[in-house]
Amino acid sequence: MNDIKRRGIFFGTLCSEINDFIDFKHKTGFAYTDAICALKAFDRFCAMEKNQGLTPMQLAEEWMKPGDGKPKYGGGHCVRQLGQYLTETGHPKAFTILSDKGNPPSKLFLNIGPFAEEIKEFVEHKRLAGRKYTAIECYLNAFDFFCAMNDDGFTTPQQFAEAWCREVGKKSRSGIGSVREFGLHLTLHGSRNAFVIPYSNGQMPKPAFAGYASLFAKEIELFLKVKRHAGLKYRDEELRLKDFDRFCNDHPDLSPQQLADTFIRSRKQIGHFIGRKSAAVIKQLGNYLTNSGCSNAFAIADKHFVAGPYADEIARFVAFKQSCGYKYLNHVRHLRHFDAFCALEENESLPPQKMADKWVLKREDEHPNTRAARVGPIRVFGKYLISLGHPKGFIIADDVALRGPPKPPYLFSGDDIDMFFDACAGLKPNGKDKSFHIVIPAAILFMYCMGVRTCELKIMMDNVNFDTGEVTIPDAKTGGRTIYMSAELSEFLFNYDLAIARIFPCRKYLFPASANRSRNDFADCFKEIWASSVPATEHGEPRFYDLRHHLLYRNVELCMKNGDDVNALRPYLMKHMGHRLPESFQYYFHLSPPIRKEVSRIKTSLDWMIPDVPEVPYE
Repeated sequence: MNDIKRRGIFFGTLCSEINDFIDFKHKTGFAYTDAICALKAFDRFCAMEKNQGLTPMQLAEEWMKPGDGKPKYGGGHCVRQLGQYLTETGHPKAFTILSDKGNPPSKLFLNIGPFAEEIKEFVEHKRLAGRKYTAIECYLNAFDFFCAMNDDGFTTPQQFAEAWCREVGKKSRSGIGSVREFGLHLTLHGSRNAFVIPYSNGQMPKPAFAGYASLFAKEIELFLKVKRHAGLKYRDEELRLKDFDRFCNDHPDLSPQQLADTFIRSRKQIGHFIGRKSAAVIKQLGNYLTNSGCSNAFAIADKHFVAGPYADEIARFVAFKQSCGYKYLNHVRHLRHFDAFCALEENESLPPQKMADKWVLKREDEHPNTRAARVGPIRVFGKYLISLGHPKGFIIADDVALRGPPKPPYLFSGDDIDMFFDACAGLKPNGKDKSFHIVIPAAILFMYCMGVRTCELKIMMDNVNFDTGEVTIPDAKTGGRTIYMSAELSEFLFNYDLAIARIFPCRKYLFPASANRSRNDFADCFKEIWASSVPATEHGEPRFYDLRHHLLYRNVELCMKNGDDVNALRPYLMKHMGHRLPESFQYYFHLSPPIRKEVSRIKTSLDWMIPDVPEVPYE
């Protein structure tokens, strides 16, 4: 697009030659921004009616004469280089402009650097592999130009590379990595121009990845295809799998389980972050192999599992909660952390109550909500042990760790909604994410119309029926449920499905991710679109989750305006939104001014349903 725009600004007798010259400068690493302005002026000068009959040489001579309408600085230098470029390429419109001292212009060294042919072959090789390699080609051409400028006939390729690194390192290191990869390519192919550029820490570069070749080669390729067909980017995870493949090649004597365990331990020695990411992707690969019945299958143990003093009691407690209908998945993590905490050497001699009191102490820079999240499950677990008369029972007071006050929901106006969705409809595709303008508006509209939780947007295609409008939410916070779309929303998503299927034909999710965006980015996209389309107000900015609030209190407001009984609507809204308790239902709209009085009446009418118990069962 930029190239097309630029070609439209030149219209003189040398317009195509100027464009070729600018392309050459860009490819050799020069921005050439200011010089383009001077070349524009020269192009307008050539297009003047009085100059149209002049030859290129006569145009250049007339341009160099002082006069009005010509740039004071840089105009002569740029046109001089343009003439030299045409001369070196053997162009019939070539001309030569001498300097003020009568010296000929310096050579541009067009495609005559010592690495010109190797760079051309290297770039073609990369592009055949599906890489654009546009910016990197500019870095390589700049490196070749640097070598041509400094070639004295005695400098070796290694000396050229070292001199280039010193020169580029004075400003930035953006380009050294490209030349390092090019040098490694030459080394692997036995070129006489080969050189090696070490990393800043002194380590030598490793050979480029040439394909999976380990014990798990076929399984890794199939595993990646499954992930990509599901619409996942899986780019960082692929790097971990490449490291795992190299590791397996270096340790051919180990079994599949030993390879997985040893690799994860080696990654953890490098750093916590690398170890955690590597363990996660290798665990997913192991699960895939196990589910596929592969002979090379292995299993990675849960990193949170520690057989501490409460391991058996926690297992029975979790089984009890799940038998009562609670999923109890996230709380297991806090219980296992507590069990590991009790197993520490400094805590193993403490009595149960002392360990519980030590656990609830506020940690440094810990948010109240984080503290409440890790203390709450342990408090309920202690009450469970006390109710059984267990000797390891303990008591944690209800008010030890309280959550901070929740942020009040943003109350949308009709104008807010109209402006926001007009902006969504105007989204355009971009080069980095071809599905952005399709997926984001559809996901936000679904959230607005259905009021689901943000975590429930991870909807599988198998759980959507466009004909009946049924959408099954299997992984909901309070258990699975089925919600129903309107006919308009079903038709919209049906057309959306036809459009997105061209980009992700075998996707697993209704709202797939892309190479530059995940499903967790919906909240950020919502925030960016809102800030750019809706004027700021004194109420602040909404959160993506506030669309869920809006569905509930908007339906209650419409019910009141129609004169209907809100209590009759309540069970349907609770079922749709996945609420189990009346308190959860009331929370979402108690701050809406038009219905605050009605909320008080609803609460009074529901008092008979709320038993007189010290607390609501912890979920």
